Amino acid sequence: MVVGGGIVGLSTAYAITRAAPGTRVMVLEKEQGPARHQTGRNSGVIHSGIYYRPGSLKARYAVRGAAEMVKFCAEYGIDHAVTGKLIVATDRSELPRLHALVVRGRENGIPVRELGPSQIAEYEPEVRGLAAIHVGTTGICDFVGVARQLAEASGAEIRYGAEVVRIDRRAALGVAVRLADGEVVRSRVLVNCAGLHCDEIARLAGDEPGMRIVPFRGEYYTLARPELVNGLVYPVPDPAFPFLGVHLTRGVDGGVHIGPNAVPALAREGYGWGIVRPRELGATLAWPGSWRIARRHWRYGAG
Repeated sequence: MVVGGGIVGLSTAYAITRAAPGTRVMVLEKEQGPARHQTGRNSGVIHSGIYYRPGSLKARYAVRGAAEMVKFCAEYGIDHAVTGKLIVATDRSELPRLHALVVRGRENGIPVRELGPSQIAEYEPEVRGLAAIHVGTTGICDFVGVARQLAEASGAEIRYGAEVVRIDRRAALGVAVRLADGEVVRSRVLVNCAGLHCDEIARLAGDEPGMRIVPFRGEYYTLARPELVNGLVYPVPDPAFPFLGVHLTRGVDGGVHIGPNAVPALAREGYGWGIVRPRELGATLAWPGSWRIARRHWRYGAG
């Protein structure tokens, strides 16, 4: 039994049925379709793995996963493109960090080309910078389409509208799950892929993960003149912050997004300022980590 019908839960079901043919797999998803949350609300980028420490799991999984994602999309006719991306330095202080990314990328086996100011225009005529690197394996795809295909190809039983409200786990008997409609379903093993609610599912199962989801969201602008950007353009990331900075991303639909920022959400699924869930907001405000984040970053956030 897999809890969560996003791309992680559906790819888990897909992997299980291939690794152990004949295994019965059920996916429980509280929404009425797949990929309704993070999977369907991201920028659609297939990341290369250039930012990650060579030899780390993140680096290995990103590099291998990017290649597998392109292969999967091509096999099933899902919208995708290997666009490559530019990482552009606009200040001299960024040049050492840009060079470090070149070294890291090559150690990870990623094709990286160093560019001077005049060479940037070969890829992006409207972009200016002191230097840049072109990362050849970065791409874009329709992740909702990927999730739908994973659900179909997995052979698993996909249960939509199946919200988990209680879990009873016993070593000798397996797991019994009560759904919001009162139905009880049972399995030998439960895999928690519940995304924004993974900490709550862990607690329902009797575990204390020692962490809490503190919801933030990124907001984007849509570029009115998408013809100004050919592919993906990123800044050199600032190591003081846990994100890549505002970038330009062309999607498979041809539009270009500019963003994201990072703002606190007023609910776990708070995709706009009008979505407020007092219980979830109260839990966030009561969590000491929320205040540690606020103390550390309030000046940057206010700016």
